[in-house]
Amino acid sequence: MKKITRRQFEIVNFIRDFIGKNTISPTLYDIAEYFSIKPSTAAAHIAALERKRVIVRQKGRRRSIRPVSMGMGSGLPQKTPVCVPFYLKSGGISGAPSSYYHVDASLLPENVRAKDLFAVRFGLFSPGDILIVWMRPERLHPGMLVLEHTDSAPVCRQVMMDSDPGPEMLGQVIALLRSL
Repeated sequence: MKKITRRQFEIVNFIRDFIGKNTISPTLYDIAEYFSIKPSTAAAHIAALERKRVIVRQKGRRRSIRPVSMGMGSGLPQKTPVCVPFYLKSGGISGAPSSYYHVDASLLPENVRAKDLFAVRFGLFSPGDILIVWMRPERLHPGMLVLEHTDSAPVCRQVMMDSDPGPEMLGQVIALLRSL
């Protein structure tokens, strides 16, 4: 199975979040509007993700786009998990991890290796959300989320300009898993 591009990774995450919030799948127009792309470009991304067996959809049925890991029937390929170190507190990423967290490797962008990832609990309320953080981003762009360590507590913030946030940066947030 070929790895997916960064944009395709973002689209799959958008589909997951959309289904989580709305309990229905997004349309191509929803995807196109969110990413400010043409519907035909969204359709091309969806077709590529289908060929790569990352998503499935039922022909002739509206709002049927689903990531494979969310399931839609039998006989579908199973996700390939990779283990990343999991830390209970976002300030404590040094030392031994609390456990390991399984991430679907087929959904990782091409240039991200599992050994460069860690998972951490983050949030004010227990149990908190889980962030998947990439420790070695090649380049940061405006709009990306980063996890930084400050004197008081770890902070998740958006990069505002094309520069490195500095030595306090723990990494780029590439996924957020919401806790209920």
